[in-house]
Amino acid sequence: MNKLKIALGLQLLFFAAWGGWLLSSRNTDSPVFYLETAPVDPRDWLSGTYVALSYAINTPEPCRGLARHDAGLQLYVKLEDKGRTAQTAAGPVKIYEAAACAETPGEGQWAKAYVNFSFRGLFRATYGIERFYLNENNPLKDARSGSVVAKVKLGRANKLVLLDLVAITAP
Repeated sequence: MNKLKIALGLQLLFFAAWGGWLLSSRNTDSPVFYLETAPVDPRDWLSGTYVALSYAINTPEPCRGLARHDAGLQLYVKLEDKGRTAQTAAGPVKIYEAAACAETPGEGQWAKAYVNFSFRGLFRATYGIERFYLNENNPLKDARSGSVVAKVKLGRANKLVLLDLVAITAP
C-alpha cells in the first residue's frame, strides 16, 4: 500500500511540475504580436475541436536560400513589423512578417522553426502553433481563411506561443 501511495504521489508531482512549466512559458517577458493566418476547420473525435492554422511565415521567402533538403532542419526566422495592420474589435493590430532567416538567432524577435519538405520538394517551416483548440461553442471554430489573426509571443528557447485567435472585422 505504501508503494502505491508513493507511485501515485510521484505521478501527481510529475504532472503538476509539467503543468507549471507549460503555464510559465506563457509568462515570459517578450512582447505580444500578431501573425496573419489562413485557417481551415478540422475536427478530431479524440482531440476535440480545433482550428488548423497556416501562416504566411510558413513559407518565408528569406529562408529559401538557407533551406536544404534535410528533414527537421532547425532555423530561426526573424519576425518584424513591416507596416501591415489588421482591423479587430479592439482596433488595428500590427501584423508581423518574416524578415530574415539564420541558423542561429540574432538581435530582435527570432522564432525557432523546423523545415519540412513535401513529397514534391516544397519548402515549409513549422513553429508548433499550427493547431488551436477551442470550446465546441466558440464561434471561432468556424473561422475561415484570413478571418482571424493569431496573438503570439516568444516563449522559452525562441519558441512561438499561441495565446489566442482574434477575429478580423471589416474595415
